[in-house]
Amino acid sequence: MQLGWLVAPMGREVTDMSRVPSTAGAILVAVATLLGSTTPSGTEAIVRAGPAGTIVVASQVSTYGSVLEVGGVSGPGQLGGYALYENSADTVGGFMCGTSRASAVDLVAGGRGPLSCTGPESDMVDAVGTDDWPALTTMGPPVAGHGVNPQLIRTVYRQGIGRQVTYAGHPLYLFHSDQPPADGYPPLGEGFFETVLPMPPWHVLWDLVSASDGLPDPGPASIETETLPDGKKVLAAAEFPTGFGGAVTVYSYSLDHAGHSACSGACAVEWIPVLTSGAPRGILGVVTKDLGTLRRLDGEEQVTYEGKPLYLYSREKFVFPPPVSLPQTTATAGNGDGLKWPGGGTFSVIPSK
Repeated sequence: MQLGWLVAPMGREVTDMSRVPSTAGAILVAVATLLGSTTPSGTEAIVRAGPAGTIVVASQVSTYGSVLEVGGVSGPGQLGGYALYENSADTVGGFMCGTSRASAVDLVAGGRGPLSCTGPESDMVDAVGTDDWPALTTMGPPVAGHGVNPQLIRTVYRQGIGRQVTYAGHPLYLFHSDQPPADGYPPLGEGFFETVLPMPPWHVLWDLVSASDGLPDPGPASIETETLPDGKKVLAAAEFPTGFGGAVTVYSYSLDHAGHSACSGACAVEWIPVLTSGAPRGILGVVTKDLGTLRRLDGEEQVTYEGKPLYLYSREKFVFPPPVSLPQTTATAGNGDGLKWPGGGTFSVIPSK
């Protein structure tokens, strides 16, 4: 049985199936296969009937496990096979990623110009380049394809965007520079960290979406060392895996203790937990045995260093050598060092050994 969702005024979601138009169009969410699957990319197809026609969902092998994609066919004007993303701050109750514009650097296209965090899905189809992360939208109830939990799919109405598809309460987005990942994962948008100008100033980290529970799926985390502008050598997380492989400063929080994070809610929006969906590894001067994980209350797996939970600062400043575009190597400023959280405690950089 197909499960549909209709959005009521003010963004409330209604599950009364008698009120869902039977002729409404459908948008699909597809899923990649579990890690370790031997199914070759694109060889498995599941066909289902939707309210507006046939839905085809193809599986892909992914080192990220089971992640969400757009279903249907690919080609001009079609988004089948494109990866879907969530960010570290959005929920149905509030959106960090909005339609306001800023003059920011487009790391993929190069150069600086007006850019909004999101816009309607039609902008992706029409190749409108000023939307960084176009919203996945639908005209009718979304349909769960193979491997997707229909109980987790909803929609929320957003002014200027339309009816955006959500999964486990997380709004879903496309990345404006992506193509269907024909050569496997990760796609280009995975691990993008957009903080403050000249970066797009959205203050969020972008990750793929786990099909099992809707949590971020960042893949196995890598922790390394970096040198700050003042010469201090500190720990950093390797982000932008398909871009410039940027090292991003990580922090510890003074109120944490081994195996427990005291930073949640609004704190975890400002200070983003460093997550992993596999065993973290140490590179470039960091010993893997010093790394571990803890399970956060929401089920996310957070990386620890010598027992200390690790965080990113959502307003981290990037240090770019010119020209500012991909691919290149960059560093961060560590400007979150010594900042106090209003609820108490201090965030600090972690000196490397």
